[in-house]
Amino acid sequence: MKRTFYFIILLLLPVLTAAGQVIDPVHWEFTARKTGENTYDVYATASMDDPWHIYSQYTDEGGPLPTTFDFKEQPGLSLRGKPSESGALIEKYEAVFMVETRYYAGMVDFIQKVEKHTAKPVGMKGSVTYMACTEEQCLTPQEVEFEVVLD
Repeated sequence: MKRTFYFIILLLLPVLTAAGQVIDPVHWEFTARKTGENTYDVYATASMDDPWHIYSQYTDEGGPLPTTFDFKEQPGLSLRGKPSESGALIEKYEAVFMVETRYYAGMVDFIQKVEKHTAKPVGMKGSVTYMACTEEQCLTPQEVEFEVVLD
């Protein structure tokens, strides 16, 4: 009886351990590079574990959730346009969404141009919302808040 109990526990241990793990396949890093006297490029770099990917900001309506940015208004800062994307863009028709999708796997940089109107350091705050998927599954959308100090 004791052996049977231990055998069952031994069989269930991997299942119980896996069920308690949180899947977090996308890792974010936020940095800024000075590009001129008062101008900066703010980088939101996403690194994805294989086989995960995230979708472009420019995803067709009716498709998967696009990556979106919400920058908080900050005195002394102004945004110049929308974030650009730098990475190996994959365009593919996905039957589950019935649209042509655009996504990045491996790594992508989202780059927001910013102008600073003060000599003091300013913290640029915001958040990014994204959805990570594989060929078999998608996770619920995630939101990551960030702050980058512009010197």
